[in-house]
Parts: sequence; structure tokens; C-alpha cells
Amino acid sequence: MFVLSIICQPGAIWYNSVMFELKSFAKINLGLEVTGKRPDGYHELRTVFQTIGLHDIVRVTVHDGGGLVLNGSDVSIRWDESNTVARAYRALQNGCSLPPDAGLDIFIQKNIPAGSGLGGGSSNAAVILMFMNEYFGLQVPLERMVTIAAGVGADVPFFLLGGTVLAEGIGEKMTPLDDLPEILIGLVVPDVKVSTSQIFSRYTLTSAPFESKIMTFFGSRQFDFLENSLESVTFELFPEIKHIKDMMLTVGCSCVLMSGSGSAVYAVLEENDVDKIKELFPNTLICRSIDRKTYQDSVGAWPSGKASVFGADIRRFESSRPSHIKG
Repeated sequence: MFVLSIICQPGAIWYNSVMFELKSFAKINLGLEVTGKRPDGYHELRTVFQTIGLHDIVRVTVHDGGGLVLNGSDVSIRWDESNTVARAYRALQNGCSLPPDAGLDIFIQKNIPAGSGLGGGSSNAAVILMFMNEYFGLQVPLERMVTIAAGVGADVPFFLLGGTVLAEGIGEKMTPLDDLPEILIGLVVPDVKVSTSQIFSRYTLTSAPFESKIMTFFGSRQFDFLENSLESVTFELFPEIKHIKDMMLTVGCSCVLMSGSGSAVYAVLEENDVDKIKELFPNTLICRSIDRKTYQDSVGAWPSGKASVFGADIRRFESSRPSHIKG
């Protein structure tokens, strides 16, 4: 177990503690386009995030001993001050009126593979941001939460909303979209971890104009229009990921794409595709997309049974940024 010494209080007595269990869901990228590069070196993107049923379990014990203790089931993950959850904790600790005795003991049961492009770490961080905002009564408005979340990680803002969201910029410019019909998804995750920074450092941005396949998808809702601009770089570094995509395409699925910068490859399936995919890759994870309401209703598991981490601010945000893309 790693103790975050930079924020923990040695010898703190934990009392008046209460435990909560939260679900931290994964996402896939329904297409990804690199649209530019900012002066600070970050690449600007256009992508559609979609929450899926695969999820981690986040167990949070709140106590009045102060500080943070963080641990998880995946020993390959650094459960120290560099972890996105620790950064989320510090962001609210430093930027908001967090009570000095607000202590958290967090254990994360990891089911979302690390380094897979499925957003597990970002989802964990967003859930903790929402939990702390609600539990400690910080009353941080969602617009500011989005800014805080973007400072923690590029994908973190999306998990404040869930469902189907058009994300632009570095992920902080979000347009909630009408939910897509439920999608059956097959996920194959090879035993490699892809560094997002490594992929972007090798990506060459073209100056030539291109037609957005994502915008075409909104008009047609045909998944075979979608592409991921990062595949070429990731496939060059990790040919085994390309092999997975090539093999999944032989099943005849309407869409096979790498999620994010990899390593996970997903296929949009019909029911009769499941056995075919499983025959190729026995460890395929089968799950379904989840809409925004289901996502928001499912994250929190409070003693009252109420999913309280989402407040009225979510609804206001959605109504103030209506979907401008109709399918």
C-alpha cells in the first residue's frame, strides 16, 4: 500500500469513518481525429466519447483524520502522488475550501485494463472529484469542475457527464449528444500498455484539409465511416494491436477501431458475432454501451441508495449546451 506522504498526516487517527462504493465506468472513442496542435504542445482532437458497461469498483472510506491513502488491485499501476486520483484530490484540496480534516481512504478494484485507451484512470479521477464535491458540500459548479478536471487529465471532463459526448480541444470542450441506441461491443485488450504521450510525440500532424468522418457519422449513424487517426502510429509501434484489428475485421463487423491511443480494440457487434469473436479471441470482453441517465444513476452507491454525485448542475449544463448535431 502506498501512502501519499505529501498530503497524508502521519499518525492520524481515523474515526467517525463511513464507507461508500462507487462504479467507475470505461469509455470507447467512436472515432478520433487530430485537428491541430496548441502552443503548449498539446494536440487538439475531435472525438465522440461513449460510456460502456465495463467498470472499476471504487471503495471510499471517509474519515476525519485528514489526508489520502490510495491503493488498488492492479500492482502495475503507481498508487502514489502521480496517480490521477491523487491529482484530483489535490486539485480540490488546493482550489476549494476542503475541510482540513477531510480524509479519504480509497481502494480501487481494477477491471478496466490500464494503458488500454478505455479511460480507467480518468474515470476514477472524475468519480472522486464528483464524490468529494457532493460529500463535502463544496458546491463547485460544473463549468468550474470541467476546468479542474481538464487540469487533472484530458479525458477526465467527459466522465463528469457520461453517455454520448462530442469532445473537442483537449477534451474540455464538450457537447452532450442525444444517446445512441444501445451498442453491443466486443473488446480485445492485448497485454501491452500504450503510453499516450509516446504516441502523440510520434504523430505527424498534416496541414492538408480533411473531411471529418465523425461529422459524416452524425448524419448517417453508419459506424463504418469512423476512423482513428492515431492507429497508424500505434500500429507501427505495436504491430500486435494491428493484428488484432485485422483478425476482428474477418468476422464482418460494421466497425472495428482502436480506442483512444490504444491498446484496446473494439468491434460493434451483432448478437451472432459474439461466438465468432470469442473463437478468435477467447478473452474478449463483451459489454454494452450505456446512456447518460443510466451512467449517472449507476455511479453512486450511497447508504440511501441514491446516486447523489450528480446534481442539478448536470441538467443545467446539458440544457445550456444543446446538441447541434442531429442524426
